[in-house]
Amino acid sequence: METIKANTQFGLPVQNIVLDSVQQQYDDTCAIKSQEIIMNAMGFNVTEDSLRSEAYNNGWYSPGMGTPIEDVGKLMEAHGIQVNSQEGASLYNLVSELAKGHPVIVGVDSGELWNPNVDERFEDMIYGNNGVDHALIVNGINFNDDFTGGEVSLIDPGTGDFGIGYDLIQFKDAWDDSGNFMVGIE
Repeated sequence: METIKANTQFGLPVQNIVLDSVQQQYDDTCAIKSQEIIMNAMGFNVTEDSLRSEAYNNGWYSPGMGTPIEDVGKLMEAHGIQVNSQEGASLYNLVSELAKGHPVIVGVDSGELWNPNVDERFEDMIYGNNGVDHALIVNGINFNDDFTGGEVSLIDPGTGDFGIGYDLIQFKDAWDDSGNFMVGIE
């Protein structure tokens, strides 16, 4: 009897490319830049500056503070894109969106991705999982054969990385700090 191997790749694979077009222009526009990247991939012709102004005018963005988590996705909605925002999402929810070909914006604790050290673990122990300070796009997950781990592919406007790979457990820890917030498109 032949064993059929389950699909372990959902979305795009890790590519590890740095692109100026992915890098956000302002320290606090990660959610805006993430929406811009998705919108332009869908055929819209928008810029980070135009979306920043639009978000500011609608109260979805404050210079120096960024975009409140509950307002992530509102720029896409304002341009006619149906979104599905949810807190408490699971890896199953994330994989389900990726399997449909949908990129997903998530909230994370950037320090747990960019500088995973003892200070970040200590921060979680003291403050719990509430250090969300960044939005980025998940564009793929590749599980290992037994689905106990794997690698996540991210488009990160904070670093300019397109398809950068992170260990699934490390990503999950950073994502947990947002209450597993995600915005998918319909």
